[in-house]
Amino acid sequence: MSIEIPDKKGLREFGLITGGLFVGLFGLLFPWLFSLAFPKWPWIIAGVLWGFALLIPKHLKWIYQGWMSFALVLGWINTRIILAIMFYLIMTPMGLVMRLFGKNAMKNKPSESESYRNLTPSRSPQHVERPF
Repeated sequence: MSIEIPDKKGLREFGLITGGLFVGLFGLLFPWLFSLAFPKWPWIIAGVLWGFALLIPKHLKWIYQGWMSFALVLGWINTRIILAIMFYLIMTPMGLVMRLFGKNAMKNKPSESESYRNLTPSRSPQHVERPF
């Protein structure tokens, strides 16, 4: 899957926002939450990103491609983890409880009829003449 590179404005926004996130998370929030010393490296990374974003945003395309490739891999992994948690912690216990009480959400137990099809009553053609 190829990653579509945004235009100059999009790359500028990427650089400014990503730099702000580095400063906000790693330069201010995490040190404050965990009572750590405020590091300088997030400010350096943000300064480089902001400099590229304001002066030469086209040079951010390699950083953008790397960041989006990492995001695609992380998204693929997170999707599987979240779906597995949903299935094994929510759907499986719910299905077991429903079976325990004899419920069938699909209502597809065999009956005396030859088919599982539920026939709906037919309507007259006048039904669609004035729909509202």
